[in-house]
Amino acid sequence: MKRPPTWLFVCYGGGHVKALLPVAERVRALGLAEPLMLALTTAAPLARAAGLPTIGFRDLVEPGDGPALAAGARLADALEVKAAEREESVAYLGLSYADLERRLGASAAAAQYARDGRQAFLPLTVLERALRRYAPALVLATNSPRAEQAAIESARALGIPSLCLLDLFGIWERARLARPDYADALCVLNEAVRAEFIAAGRPREHIHVTGNPAFDSLRDPALPAQGAALRRAAGFEAHHVLLLATSPEPVQVSGIEGRGDPTWPRRIEQRLIDIVRADPRLALWLRRHPSEPPADEIAALAHPRIRVCTADVPLHAWLHAGDEVLVTVSTVGVEAALAGQPVTQIRGSVLDALSPFERMGIAQRALPLDALDTAWPADARPQAANRAAATVGPASATDAVLAVARGLSTWQGVRV
Repeated sequence: MKRPPTWLFVCYGGGHVKALLPVAERVRALGLAEPLMLALTTAAPLARAAGLPTIGFRDLVEPGDGPALAAGARLADALEVKAAEREESVAYLGLSYADLERRLGASAAAAQYARDGRQAFLPLTVLERALRRYAPALVLATNSPRAEQAAIESARALGIPSLCLLDLFGIWERARLARPDYADALCVLNEAVRAEFIAAGRPREHIHVTGNPAFDSLRDPALPAQGAALRRAAGFEAHHVLLLATSPEPVQVSGIEGRGDPTWPRRIEQRLIDIVRADPRLALWLRRHPSEPPADEIAALAHPRIRVCTADVPLHAWLHAGDEVLVTVSTVGVEAALAGQPVTQIRGSVLDALSPFERMGIAQRALPLDALDTAWPADARPQAANRAAATVGPASATDAVLAVARGLSTWQGVRV
């Protein structure tokens, strides 16, 4: 019996591994290929926990890499945050820095690393080494830079088909992702994102609306019932219920003009609390980002129409506990839209340019803070839930991405 081909999945942690992992698991379950995860930083524990064959940069070390590993050890010692096991960090930093020196020269590499840190990396020689060693029939990565970008560019150089899965909108990486020679297929969140890339010059036949597999769990039919139970238990059934999902506001972001106000999330909370207190038609759930302080002072108000979302209930159930979800730039807005809930974006963050939710078909409206005072007029009917929104893509993003991947793995056409 012929052995199935290898598909190499390359991803960092967080939302990147969560987007690709369901696809790799489905590939394995169907026996379409042998998935191999090149899982970087915090992605490795998740890939291993799923029982998938997993490698890292330490598995790519070869004889003669001693000087690179010595440099990697020095760089690892200087890291403030340790996101991976030391052996992996040493290999990742050392091999990536050696690649940087090969491309720029020693002095220019040192200057660029001093300025940009790990963002300076594009380890093409390392990823080419991986592709030659494991000979995959297909490479899959997300829109992340550094090793994921290097995997896609090295695949192109070696004639291996590749697929790039966008986690959200691809605004920061627009110029790179819009290049016709960057990956053989782009898998995007919705039609609005696809239209933006076509306008940016990417051929329309390269772009596939698949959704993001990380959000497939939003389609669990038990979630609406869980949300309704939460609403009922709070006594909110007769009210128009708002759910505010806050997220931290950075003071400054590299590459973005202006400065953020760290008090911005708390200012929005206070404005909505005042609005709800003054309007008996309204009720409010408050959900802070896990990295923010607990909202104990809000819970202490003991107001009958203002409640705090508790951590023991999954976010996706809370999304169904109200009538409207309010966000600034949090991905909770995307998740709410995919769950069929109306979304209002509150504009005023330093990150607004990266999260144009209204333009991207996520939010029904985008308002400045001052406009919230008149956002729910007494004679207005509450917004109907957008259950058939265009933002809701294929029934299973995992299956949709897999269909694109299967086409690439057997495609014999000539690429650009």
